[in-house]
Amino acid sequence: MRKIVFALSVVLTVITACEDNHDSTVNGNRSTVPFSKIQLSEKSTYEAGVPTVTTTQTYSYSQGQLTGFTIVQSYSVQGEPMCIENAASVTYSEHQAVVTDNFGNVSVYTLDDKGYATSCTRQENGTIRTYTFSYFTAPEGKYYLKNITESINDGVYASIDIDYGNYQALRILQKTDTYGQAYTATTPANDGINNLSGVPCLFLAELYPLSLHTAALYGKFLGEPFPILIDRIIPDGNKEVTNYIFSFDKRNLMTSCKEVINSYGTDYTRTVSYVIE
Repeated sequence: MRKIVFALSVVLTVITACEDNHDSTVNGNRSTVPFSKIQLSEKSTYEAGVPTVTTTQTYSYSQGQLTGFTIVQSYSVQGEPMCIENAASVTYSEHQAVVTDNFGNVSVYTLDDKGYATSCTRQENGTIRTYTFSYFTAPEGKYYLKNITESINDGVYASIDIDYGNYQALRILQKTDTYGQAYTATTPANDGINNLSGVPCLFLAELYPLSLHTAALYGKFLGEPFPILIDRIIPDGNKEVTNYIFSFDKRNLMTSCKEVINSYGTDYTRTVSYVIE
């Protein structure tokens, strides 16, 4: 149940702060996305008496680069359809990408020669957040996010560190203020599933402070998505294990991700549907 409540807080944070070969190609030095659209949607019912909310995230691409995204929450109140929408545009200049949304939040990413972010300044609601990023370079030459550190008012507030020492058991350490939690993210031991869809892991995309950088994740400003789909998240010292079950179309692109959280013997389930074109 804790994760379900947390998922709602992530949504509210976003709203208010709110061919057979699918390998990436390279436009100049920048890694690009071989699709025109990646869309995620899910229906969530949080408690009795609260309307079911359908949340849809749509990331749009042109010539392999992210051009913008929308996050739409739709629901009904006494039979009347309601909708909350946040749209953002992405503009590029030399060594820079700027994400601006409807609420006036502006994230300015400084990019290296390969198009990966080294830092970001985010202005939102009078608060300035700054970020630094570092990467792990795999033997095949791919870059994967290793660290994100968030500072507010010149003080470090949150961070995520990812250790790629064992591809079948990544180690993730999240720190927020004085709280810290470590996780093991596993891939199947004998039959790993290739991430041909090129989508970020749901768990990482919703983990603060990465949850404020979904555009950068889906736009590949923060390195490549992990090439093998992560199927289990195991927190240290906690009996709450998350499993992921995937469905695919004939192109081997993801059509859904079912997340099952077993918390002290009870299962909590959510399903995210994907449309990739």
